[in-house]
Amino acid sequence: MTVLDFVKLLRANLLLMVITTLLGAAAGWGFSLVQTPLYTSSSTGFVVVEAQGEGQSTVLSGSDLAQERAQSYLPLIHSRAVQDEIQRSTGSTVAHGTLSADVAPNSNLITVSATASDAAAAADLANAALQATADVANRLEGGSVVRVEALEDAQVPASPSSPDTIRNVLYGAGFGLLAGLTIAFLRRLLDVNVRTTTDVQQAARAGLLGTLPRDDAFQESGAGASTGSPRAMEAVRQLRTNLKFVSIDNPPRTISFTSANPGEGKSTVVASLGLALAAAGDRVIVIDADLRRPRQATLFGVEGRVGLSEVLAGQVPLEDALQVVGDDGMVLLPAGRTPPNPSELLGSERMKSLLEQLSQDSLVLVDAPPVLPVTDSTLLATSVDGTVLVVKHAKTRREHVEVARDMLGKVQANVIGVVLNETPAKGVGSDYYGGGYGATHQAYDAYLHAPNRARSTSAHARSKDLRPLRRSRS
Repeated sequence: MTVLDFVKLLRANLLLMVITTLLGAAAGWGFSLVQTPLYTSSSTGFVVVEAQGEGQSTVLSGSDLAQERAQSYLPLIHSRAVQDEIQRSTGSTVAHGTLSADVAPNSNLITVSATASDAAAAADLANAALQATADVANRLEGGSVVRVEALEDAQVPASPSSPDTIRNVLYGAGFGLLAGLTIAFLRRLLDVNVRTTTDVQQAARAGLLGTLPRDDAFQESGAGASTGSPRAMEAVRQLRTNLKFVSIDNPPRTISFTSANPGEGKSTVVASLGLALAAAGDRVIVIDADLRRPRQATLFGVEGRVGLSEVLAGQVPLEDALQVVGDDGMVLLPAGRTPPNPSELLGSERMKSLLEQLSQDSLVLVDAPPVLPVTDSTLLATSVDGTVLVVKHAKTRREHVEVARDMLGKVQANVIGVVLNETPAKGVGSDYYGGGYGATHQAYDAYLHAPNRARSTSAHARSKDLRPLRRSRS
């Protein structure tokens, strides 16, 4: 992972990390609330050595002997003798608090610290512990020239030393942030669905022809797809443009659209693209070759009981099965009735001859069955000039796209590109979970709704590209 990938990962999971950080901080704050406040107070003493010289004594407070003695007195703070002395002087035991002692580096200063749940008790315990340590040490020294003197009494602390709420909140926030990062990385490592343009191109090993946004107009049924949002229509027009530039020298005349699994939106992609191509002046014929679950007749609101099945079976002439739909003359060949042998019909020589006949003066778009459930689509792929894979954003598994690609490859299908369908409003890019085309789509919306009368008229005219008739014309 590059630095740029890491930054994009952080941006895509920013909300998650903010939430986990706040939860961690709240947990640290809550932990502080349930803790009993503790107060710490310290008293200081020093070790002195009396040196005899020329008939008078001199106090040597910084000698090596004093420092050595100060270190040796530290264990006394936890001795039974000191505890008994504390109880005798204060009437309470050390059990009411905790004691610790330390010597400042390169000095003979002894600091005794006491911690208790009461501020005054902590100060009293620190003073008593220092005095008790001095008394015990002086008794141990006997008539020695070394003694311990109290220097500074402990003061009653104004605030508790524990819990440290700020520290706990910061620690909790840090652990929460780390948890958010861990979840983000695990999501990236464990997620098996296609979410970015890079994912779909790597899985299909084909170029990206377009990304279609999630739009209610693409999901309507019964009366046919209605006019979508400007962003959605612009995405379809972009797909139309990219499809025309797939092969300049030898452009495909028959193109099948399939997907790895059912429900990935290939039928709505074919319908919308067919209308857009017809609006651009192309002669377009859409064939509903998904004989098991036909959708085109429902999308355009036309009668679909007679269609491809009857034509291939020789029961109905081709001219009687074709229907003109939309404002711009797009021709639809519905699926017809579901036959008992869809695979044999779609892989037959009659199907190949039909495609060759229709492609003489029209661009033929074939709504093919999904690849994984049935073999219909792989058989059909051998009869068309090119195949387009439709992949549904965040729903299609990468391994399913790879298997579909391999199955098409075994029959030498010409996969000319892939379409990423139902992308979120923010768009997708080559990064993980976000970025990419979201800003472009927002720019489309702003441009197509700009308060310029001349431009608005043009946009309104172009918006008719995707508006089909709710009836058929024969």
